[in-house]
Amino acid sequence: MSEVWDVYSKDRRPTGKTCLRGEQGALEEDEFHMWVMVWIKNANTGKYLVSQRSADKDTDPLKWETVAGHAISGDTSLDAALREVFEEVGISLSPENASILATKVATSYDGRRHNWIRDSFYFETTEEPDLARATTKEVIQTKWLTVAEIKEMYDKGECCLNMGDLFGFEANPIPSDRYCNIIGQLVKGKIDRPMGSFHPRHKDLYYPVNYGYVSGVLGGDGAEQDIYLLGVKSAEQEFTGKVIAVYHRYDDNETKWIVVPCDDDGIIPNDIEIPTDNEIYAQISFQEQFFCGVIVK
Repeated sequence: MSEVWDVYSKDRRPTGKTCLRGEQGALEEDEFHMWVMVWIKNANTGKYLVSQRSADKDTDPLKWETVAGHAISGDTSLDAALREVFEEVGISLSPENASILATKVATSYDGRRHNWIRDSFYFETTEEPDLARATTKEVIQTKWLTVAEIKEMYDKGECCLNMGDLFGFEANPIPSDRYCNIIGQLVKGKIDRPMGSFHPRHKDLYYPVNYGYVSGVLGGDGAEQDIYLLGVKSAEQEFTGKVIAVYHRYDDNETKWIVVPCDDDGIIPNDIEIPTDNEIYAQISFQEQFFCGVIVK
């Protein structure tokens, strides 16, 4: 029997609709399904758990991956992560030990629409995988490997492509201060790509929000620090705002600051709606779907 998946809006609000596994290509432009990846590190050795897909998988048979799967109807993403880990490798993880490494909202199109929301979870455990306890036959063997060993397999084409996220997690982690010296700052700058405009070189990249830079502050690429100006519904040319979050990219040397308008005293007007995390992910996904990252507050 095919899995039944809940259908969500771009900002993860349930629509009340469902779709069957395999029918996600029929989703409308504003409809999304949800899936998860789960990265499990051995608390004693520091190695990551990888598993080999069975030969009868429709995609990437016999390739190596981390645990992954879709949220079935009624699941939260954490529910899905815990269930998939037990189903695939027979490990029971505690929800209180979960942390989210990354979230992505993405749209792909190959003649059919594949809109999805993905949370990447991280757990540490000392429990060993037990395929005899696993409730599916999706995995034929498991290994604990170092990042270097996984990278060697990845470079040989032996792993699923999304395993590449791991190398960013390890090489470019969120700083220990979690951007506490940035979040809450009053900043001013220019909007060089206003809402409703297109990228000057990539003509198919449309800006549904205002995108600009902080004057006099350099970002990781050596240019002025980029920001998304949220909470406004019109195209702007400049801004005074407060940094409410930082979008940390694991696979790039840039971060993106999330800013909402405020006055010169740092007071956010009552008519400005501060977006939730899910709303931020949805609003910046037009560009951030091409990267692996997470909101830091």
